[in-house]
Amino acid sequence: MAAESTRRAMLATVLAGFAGSLGLAGCKGITALGPIPSVGHDVIALERAIAAEEALVATYHSAVSAMSPASGGSRAAVMIAAIHAEHQQHLARLRSRLILPPGPAKPRPAAPPRPAAPSSLPADPRQLITMLVAAERAAASRLTRQLIDVPGPLAQVMASIGASEAAHVVFLHRAGAA
Repeated sequence: MAAESTRRAMLATVLAGFAGSLGLAGCKGITALGPIPSVGHDVIALERAIAAEEALVATYHSAVSAMSPASGGSRAAVMIAAIHAEHQQHLARLRSRLILPPGPAKPRPAAPPRPAAPSSLPADPRQLITMLVAAERAAASRLTRQLIDVPGPLAQVMASIGASEAAHVVFLHRAGAA
């Protein structure tokens, strides 16, 4: 019986020592792992691309709403609806690339304010298309400028979306000419 109590006493001592060491290591919290890294430039570029794409989706949503009743299925209305759907896909692709760890957010460099959809769109379909063409050109240009500062896989996605934005200009011109 004495051997059994000695074994229990030794096991209790080991467990107490283990629990104590866990308590000491835990008192440092997350700082025991080192400083929290700052947000990388690629994450900031991706967040900006997402914000800009959100603005395009909102603009096209408003344009689809404005064109539908007045146009009754015109070629321009159909084209604008199709491009709106593509922008929603672009936004989903960009959002899928943004992976942020859970936890408190670190302060980030000031990002430009998120552009909002225009409060009023031109009533004339040709003027609306002209406005959308300008937005597409700006989006393609912005994405192209960002390519140099992001890693290869993200640059491929952004280049693909930028090329699509440039193609939208051509499709909008064709729809506006009809």
